Amino acid sequence: MGLQTAAHAEKADGASAAAQSSTAKGAAQASQQQQAAGSAQTLESRLPFYQTWYFYLALLFLGITLPVQIFRRRMLLMKGRIGIVVEERNRISRECHDTLMAGFAAISWQLEATAKLFRDSGLESTPAAESCELARSMVSHCQAEARRIIWDLRETDEVTSVLSQALTRSLAANHVQGRTQTTLEVEGEEIPLAPGCVHHLVCISQEAVNNAMRHASASRILVHLKYASDALFLSIRDDGSGFQPSFRASSRYGHFGIAVMQERVRKIGGVFRIHSLADSGTEVAVEVPFNATEQLVHQGQNVIRWIGI
Repeated sequence: MGLQTAAHAEKADGASAAAQSSTAKGAAQASQQQQAAGSAQTLESRLPFYQTWYFYLALLFLGITLPVQIFRRRMLLMKGRIGIVVEERNRISRECHDTLMAGFAAISWQLEATAKLFRDSGLESTPAAESCELARSMVSHCQAEARRIIWDLRETDEVTSVLSQALTRSLAANHVQGRTQTTLEVEGEEIPLAPGCVHHLVCISQEAVNNAMRHASASRILVHLKYASDALFLSIRDDGSGFQPSFRASSRYGHFGIAVMQERVRKIGGVFRIHSLADSGTEVAVEVPFNATEQLVHQGQNVIRWIGI
């Protein structure tokens, strides 16, 4: 009986010791895990700043805002430069209006008074009267050209991307009553063009029409505008006297009209043709591919729309 009691006591002591040993091991393991977690937190808190999440967030913010600020600064700089150009063009147009236009007006008035003297004295058919009338016509043409140049220089809200509207306005402004019949025909579905392209085509049309009225004594002028699938065609045909091909665009004689028209066509990426025979009239033809006009649109995004460059 005593031996059994002692044996039970020893077993109880052994179980208690085993329990204490397992408890100690569990506590040791828990302590080790806590130490490992603390070490991991310490290691994480000691990472370099350029490896933290907020550093990458700051980089993202800078990557978005910096290009935007650079673009805004560039646009402000371009607007400032364009403003300087606009102011200078307006100054030149004012000077032309106040000096050249005033001088042309004074000359026109004087020639009108001289022509009236010829009419009152019955000498309107004399060579002197005819020379006076020719001088009046030349001054009138110079006035129209000066007005066009001033209109091109100044900023205006009348700029359009529809070529037929610009041609109509141009023909109406330069039309000479009772002398020449000008007609505009549009074929095909019209599409908007770059204002620079419209500007050059209108100037080409003006030059061709003026040449037909001044040098060819044309009675009828047909301006034909055709929109094809891949290009537009502009032709100016008159029934005037025409000229020999050997006398074309001779700058030696002070005539630069054809050379200027060719330069304008090159600027818009087109093809220029002229056909003329003596006593058979003249035809000025321009072909401009639509891909060339699209390039002008992209180039003109950073250029003020009415400069026409």
